[in-house]
Amino acid sequence: MIGDNLTSSIVTKALDGVWQRQKAVSANIANAETPYYKAEKVTFEEELARRVKKLGTGPDVTGKTIREGLGTIKDSEIFNYDDDYITMRLDGNNVDIDQENVDMIKTQIQYMYLVRSMTNMYANLEYAVKGGK
Repeated sequence: MIGDNLTSSIVTKALDGVWQRQKAVSANIANAETPYYKAEKVTFEEELARRVKKLGTGPDVTGKTIREGLGTIKDSEIFNYDDDYITMRLDGNNVDIDQENVDMIKTQIQYMYLVRSMTNMYANLEYAVKGGK
């Protein structure tokens, strides 16, 4: 399929992860005053980086290796977990609203960057298909 390549697979999986993180941060902010609520966290970068690194580089990489790698990238997991380690208040809630606001901004910037990367990739593909016109 056109555009189904390693870069688009990585960016797509990263967009999924950032979207999940955005939902978790939003839920944390919404529940900042809920007694016994535990902040939800999302991680995917380490798993994605590990799978990309496993693909390797250099002359050993073939078309078959990359095709197999596409499936590996698409199957990488996004981990959601409750942060049970620290309780910041007497009511058992551990949401740090200042940190959640920073995470919200960081996540929004990551999402915008990833969308821009995907847009540029398809713009370059369109440019090539049109013969540089």
